[in-house]
Amino acid sequence: MAISYNIYQKEGDATDWTKLGTATEKTYTVNNLKPKTEYTFAVTATNGLREGDKTAVVTVTTTNIATTAVTLAVDTKSLEVGGTAKASVTITPADETDGSASYTSDTPAVATVDASTGAIKAVAEGKANITAKVGTITSAAISVTVYAALVTVTKLAASGTTPTGTTLTWS
Repeated sequence: MAISYNIYQKEGDATDWTKLGTATEKTYTVNNLKPKTEYTFAVTATNGLREGDKTAVVTVTTTNIATTAVTLAVDTKSLEVGGTAKASVTITPADETDGSASYTSDTPAVATVDASTGAIKAVAEGKANITAKVGTITSAAISVTVYAALVTVTKLAASGTTPTGTTLTWS
């Protein structure tokens, strides 16, 4: 009987081998592996009567699924000092393995952003550009404008009233 080859696999730190299949040629393609995962493979020869030991062993780590696009959204682009907004991202492809988004503000004196949650806090009047990065891909910037906090007008008074004018004061 001709020689054939049994192909075995272990994932990560697993101790048990899983038989993937048998090949009659000296090549075998393994599909449906997880990205960024370590696998150990072994090949044994068999003649139909008995099988050899798993002495030919190779360990590989599959590559990641790279991010190709990061689209940033901000729920409120105009804020008052002390106000908050939320940044979020859509990452392409959805099954990327580069990790989660990291948010930044180019002017944290105007608006800060939590690097991991995307929570934006308006600090002072002005404009700040918010971006997000996943892997090596950075989103387009979104400008956030921060306005002075609105105050309540109280104690309105009129004085020096004449037939043609008056002076108004308030606090």
